Amino acid sequence: MSGAAEFYAEEGCSAYSDDEPDFQWSKEDRESYALWQRKLGFGGSDADGMPGPESWRKLHVPALS
Repeated sequence: MSGAAEFYAEEGCSAYSDDEPDFQWSKEDRESYALWQRKLGFGGSDADGMPGPESWRKLHVPALS
């Protein structure tokens, strides 16, 4: 399971089927991210499953150098 999929599952925001997610951005990734955004209190177009600066920052994703 990918790190993101594991995180979403732990947060109760997983939209994945029983199949293991792969490492390609998928419909399930977008749906899971939208659930995460709604959990953070975002709504409407701010909870569309596309990462925005605030929800991305709250994921605590380390910067790549």
